[in-house]
Amino acid sequence: MKFKKIIKVLACASLLIAANGCSSFLEREPQGQAVDTPAYYDDLENATLAVNACYQAIAQDQGVIAHMQEWMFGEVMTDNSWKGGSDFGDMQDVQMLKEWDANNSNATSHTAWKTYYQAIHRANTAIKGIEPATSFDEADKNKLLGEAYFIRAYSYFYLVRLFGDVPLFTAPVSPDEIGKIGRTSVAEVLTQIEADFKFASENLGTKSEMEVGRATSGAAKGYIARTLMYEVGIWKTKGADAWTDVYNYTNEVITSGEYSLANNLAEVFEKEGENGVGSIFEVQHTTSNTGWANQNTGSTSPILTAPRGAGDIKGWGWGFLNPTSDLANEFETGDPRMDWTTGQNGQYAHGLQQGVATSEFLSGYFPRKMLMDAALRPNEQSDNPQNQRKMRYADVLLMNAEAAYHLGNTATALLRVNEVRDRARKMTYPKGWEENSNTYTARDNSSALPEVTATGDQLLEAILHERRVELSLEGLRLWDLLRTDQYTSAIQKDNIGYRSTVTGATVVANMEGKKLNGVPVLPIPAGEVASFGITQNPGY
Repeated sequence: MKFKKIIKVLACASLLIAANGCSSFLEREPQGQAVDTPAYYDDLENATLAVNACYQAIAQDQGVIAHMQEWMFGEVMTDNSWKGGSDFGDMQDVQMLKEWDANNSNATSHTAWKTYYQAIHRANTAIKGIEPATSFDEADKNKLLGEAYFIRAYSYFYLVRLFGDVPLFTAPVSPDEIGKIGRTSVAEVLTQIEADFKFASENLGTKSEMEVGRATSGAAKGYIARTLMYEVGIWKTKGADAWTDVYNYTNEVITSGEYSLANNLAEVFEKEGENGVGSIFEVQHTTSNTGWANQNTGSTSPILTAPRGAGDIKGWGWGFLNPTSDLANEFETGDPRMDWTTGQNGQYAHGLQQGVATSEFLSGYFPRKMLMDAALRPNEQSDNPQNQRKMRYADVLLMNAEAAYHLGNTATALLRVNEVRDRARKMTYPKGWEENSNTYTARDNSSALPEVTATGDQLLEAILHERRVELSLEGLRLWDLLRTDQYTSAIQKDNIGYRSTVTGATVVANMEGKKLNGVPVLPIPAGEVASFGITQNPGY
């Protein structure tokens, strides 16, 4: 059974995946084993189910509290995107995050906390159960453990960026710990994240060896590099010498022979680009026809971000994640990624005309690269079969370029950044650029995107520019701004999606009051503060 189908089946499972919860998948009579006993996990099929449940946890993007996608933090809280929607009150919690005016009951922040601690609990449960297993091959055992360690690290990396110091659990939470667990420092959590990703990198197979959709050694190395890069720039827990490790880890991914840049960038976010040659890690989604519920294995992002329509052009989506004019202006003249990234009113996508309004709460742009083909729309609008692209090979190349720059290796930095630009120069128009056509229309980009030849500070600027235009709307902008000390100036720009009564200076003042050890953080859910006896973040 394919991995996506396994994840779909796991939607019927409880937190610990009771042995008799999915008998059609197990294709055998329930065995009556309790999932908290060693005997249950001393079975390859059961151990695999436990790890599959970890993936299902990080695939949840709607929850019972609010929708939650990484772009709500990494893009909307920056100069890359307006919140959008029907008005400023539509998913108001996201607007409050953007303006740094959220409170400790913010539903979007709560959902992120809930989702990733659920994933951590599942990973810790799987690790505890699988580690003592003896009945199946040691290599299979270590591979499963590598996946669980990867997901634990991935989840903590998500949490520590949003909340700073967080409770650190490396085993399932026992009832007697409730109310007694404090927050662990960012530095200690990052040490655990690095160790977990390192274990995963040493025990997982390569992309060609692992089943499609599972974590790989290359993904673990890519995430170690990203973690180190943020440690240098955001938390200052590493010095400049860590760029050597960033370079080495990304170089191992580059020289592995497992990845390459897709020939046509326009295909990368389409169905045919799913898990493609440049995919380092994707969260898998498939239609389950379960509607708005936690067991839904589809993604809500396509309907959230698709255009609402304008005038006589009917829209399907809800119009969130509106690119800013500031982002549009970042693209060089003739850069074909502009049309691929920032769709506009009247343009065609997948052969259908798109209606995009301009108002006090809509920027006039829609996120074209995120738009799902209308042919893939399921009966349940929340249940869309579009994977979340979490790390791409282009990102690894640009991390490598930045590390090379900091190490004084200008030749490699130029090589990598120009690889990304060269591929962009070859791309077509976005899929379905012409009416009633759903193919890729060729375009002449020969005069666009000249080779970068800069040195010194201008080379670093070119690399950061390339990160913004290549990776925009993919949830990375907030962290790139923070680690390069550009966030304060970025959120004071004009026309980036604030309410008319809110100025950039107000947002900066709000943000300054919500810093923990110099880094702005989100509110910890009030209920978690009370039940676990932990301190709330400043300003909430």
